[in-house]
Amino acid sequence: MKKIKTLRQYFALLLSFLLIVCAIGINIKDVFASNNQYEINYEYVNVKDMAVTDVSNKTIINNGTMSDKNITLTEVKINNSKEDKSNTTEGTPKNVELPVKKDSAALVKDRQIWYLPTEVGRVTQNPHYGHVALDITSYRGTGEVIHPVANGVVSGIYTDSAGALIVTVLHNINGQKYTSQYVHLSRYADGLYVGKQVTINDSLGQMGSTGNSTGVHLHLAVLDCALFDPNDNNCRDLNGWYSYDKIRLEQGYIGLGTMMKVPGEWYSR
Repeated sequence: MKKIKTLRQYFALLLSFLLIVCAIGINIKDVFASNNQYEINYEYVNVKDMAVTDVSNKTIINNGTMSDKNITLTEVKINNSKEDKSNTTEGTPKNVELPVKKDSAALVKDRQIWYLPTEVGRVTQNPHYGHVALDITSYRGTGEVIHPVANGVVSGIYTDSAGALIVTVLHNINGQKYTSQYVHLSRYADGLYVGKQVTINDSLGQMGSTGNSTGVHLHLAVLDCALFDPNDNNCRDLNGWYSYDKIRLEQGYIGLGTMMKVPGEWYSR
């Protein structure tokens, strides 16, 4: 009888131990279950689109069971608006619409056409009756380079009766012909010839005091006609040029000052 009693005690202890183990196991299961309500699975990451994330949300129902609810976080902010990308193919980067560039041509200022004839200069005499041009000096003296006031073609290289070295340039600006005349040069630029195309950066020669001059300066005249052009009734020759110049001056035309604002003094074109 004593042996049977001992076996019963053994089985009772074993059963109690098993019940305790089962209870602990159930508690551990519940802990893991509660800690696994949300699982995050990164499908792929695209720098442009940020991260596209797939979230499986296991929702606990009132009766204690679990159900899966899939939520895809693929709403990406692009160009200050939101697009729904929920139907995006897995693993395929989405095309991001880039902002439209503004028309750069519309932002560019009108191109400058007319320029000052020297890098450094000072106006000593403006056009007036009897003097139909600008007189310009420079502290550089004969070292001051003379440039065309606009792009054009050399139309004349000559000296007047007093011995002044002169260059004229023909300009065609939007269908209107102009001639600029540069007088009293000390020398002509190398390689200069009639018919040569020149830009505002080319040299026509250097400032001087040749001819009937009181000192080193540039006598600059600009007229809206084509000097030495036989088809131009106003300026087919020098006599026509000077006559037309006086007429235009009386009408308020002041040469380069009509085309652009000419400062009294400058140190850059």
